[in-house]
Amino acid sequence: MLDYEVLIALSEKLTEEEQKKTIKDLENLIEKAKGSVTHSESWGKRSLAFTIKKDKNAFFWLLNVSGESKLPKIINDGLRIEDSVLRYIIERKVVSKKPKKVSKKKVVTTEIIR
Repeated sequence: MLDYEVLIALSEKLTEEEQKKTIKDLENLIEKAKGSVTHSESWGKRSLAFTIKKDKNAFFWLLNVSGESKLPKIINDGLRIEDSVLRYIIERKVVSKKPKKVSKKKVVTTEIIR
């Protein structure tokens, strides 16, 4: 199973109930595709850098999901036809299994005395 993050900007015209219904519909779509939602978080209302569909603000939601490699396409197809979704991005979480190498160089600090 692969892990993904989905960030969604919903129209400011939606009520809290309508937002939750949209997110719940997306969660149902993910579960039908044999995926799972591990975490769902509302970031609240934020202003946009530019207007999108005559909206100056949007409600942002972050979903952490896991599933097979076909899951992003299914999410993309579901969000693309939803009118209340202004923008969205789907990113794959990459977990590095190798520890980062630590440099053994000594740190030298200098002070300027005047």
